[in-house]
Amino acid sequence: MNIILQDALYRAYLRWFGLFYGILAVLLLIGRPSDPVIYGLALGGTGSFLILTLQRLSVDRMYRVIETGRKPMSRGTVSRMAVAVLCVMIGLKYQTELSLTAVVIGLLAGHVIQFCEFLTHELKREKR
Repeated sequence: MNIILQDALYRAYLRWFGLFYGILAVLLLIGRPSDPVIYGLALGGTGSFLILTLQRLSVDRMYRVIETGRKPMSRGTVSRMAVAVLCVMIGLKYQTELSLTAVVIGLLAGHVIQFCEFLTHELKREKR
């Protein structure tokens, strides 16, 4: 997969995250404004978005390193795990304002988005 395809995939992920945050905004307008589940999902979703962005930057860096013929070395996994741990620590510190379960579910949103994008891409490909 080249950089152009990686950029297109990232833009597709951005559309899915826009839908995710749109749903959260509607839930916030319909539900109680002080609902800890919505705020937990927002924090976890933001962490998931940061993890996805860090993953894209790591892949871009890896492509550039491989093109120069060097061995790719990355601290991408550690930085992505640090973002997830930071979100969980914030959820633990503010347990009355945030639902920790919702934070973890929000952190998993990136994986769900990646799966949904793959599934829709495959379904479109089968129709052709």
